[in-house]
Amino acid sequence: MEKFKHRIIAVTPAGRQRYLEILSKYILSDDTIDEWHLWDNCSNNKDREYLFNLSKSSTKIKIIKIEDADGTNSSIGKFYKFFNSEDAFYIRIDDDVVFLEENFGAKMYERAIKLFDKYLWFSPIVINNALCTYLLFCRGKLKTNYPLSAQCMDLYGWKSPEFAEKLHNWFINVITYGKLDEIRVEGIDVTISRFSINCIGFFGNRMKSLGDLLIPRGDEEEWMSATLPVMLNLPGRIFGDLFVAHFSFYPQESYLLNKTKILNRYAEIAKIKNFSYKSEKINIKKLLRSNTKRFLRSFISILGIRRRSYQIFY
Repeated sequence: MEKFKHRIIAVTPAGRQRYLEILSKYILSDDTIDEWHLWDNCSNNKDREYLFNLSKSSTKIKIIKIEDADGTNSSIGKFYKFFNSEDAFYIRIDDDVVFLEENFGAKMYERAIKLFDKYLWFSPIVINNALCTYLLFCRGKLKTNYPLSAQCMDLYGWKSPEFAEKLHNWFINVITYGKLDEIRVEGIDVTISRFSINCIGFFGNRMKSLGDLLIPRGDEEEWMSATLPVMLNLPGRIFGDLFVAHFSFYPQESYLLNKTKILNRYAEIAKIKNFSYKSEKINIKKLLRSNTKRFLRSFISILGIRRRSYQIFY
C-alpha cells in the first residue's frame, strides 16, 4: 500500500447492525483506510453488542464512547472533539452508507490533498443526497421529470421514499451494468448552503486549529457544511467523479426497509452471503399516515387534479 502523508481514518456514528454489516465489508477490505473509529451512538443493546463483536474482528477498529450519547443525531456533534490528530485525514461516513468505490479511502485522500488550502471539507457524490442528486440532474446524467430543487431537504430528493426507491434502483442498474464511468461529472463547490453530511472528509490539523469553533453550536450538519465555511471563507467541495450510496433519510427509511428489497440488493453487490436483515416490524401509525397520504394523492389524481406521473428514465 502506498504510504501517504496523512493517516486515513474512517469515522462512523454507529450504529445499526443492518447497515454496518454492509459498510464494514467495504471499510475492512480497504487497505488504504488505516483506522475505523466507531462512535458508540447506539439506541439499543442489540446493536451495541454487534458493535462490540465487530470491533473484535479487526485491529483497525476503535470504539469511542461518551457518557451522554442518546442514539439521536443531536449526540453526534459531541463526538467532534475526537477530530484531534494533526496527521490524519478523517472521512466521516454514515452507518447507512451501503456502497463505496474500491480503494475509496485513497481516492478521497488523493483528491483532497491536492486542494488542501482551498476547502474546508470534501465529499464524493452521494447517491440519495438531495444536492448530489440535483448535481447529477443538472449535468444531464440523471434523467427524470421529478421537479427537483437545490435544497438540502428537497421534497423529493430528501423526503420522498418513492423517489429514493427509484433512484437506488437506477444506481444499482448503473453498477450492475458497469456504467459508473458514464455518470461521472466535474466537481462543484458548496458555499452558503446546508449539505447533508453522509460522507465527508477533512484534515485533522485544520480541525484542531479551529479550537472552540470545532464543536458545533446547534445543528452539527448546518455548522460543518454551511456555518463554518462562511465564517472561514472556505467552501466545501463535491468530487463529481467518486461515488458512494447512502440508504435513507428518516422519512424514507420505513418504506425502503419494509416495501423494497433494496438493502438486500446492496448486500449482494457487497458479496455478503448470509445477510442477516430480513424485515422489520412495521410502525402501524406511520404506515397508516403514509397510506392515507398515498390514498389522497391517488384520489386527487382520479379527479383529474393531478395527473403527472414522475419517473427516473434509463
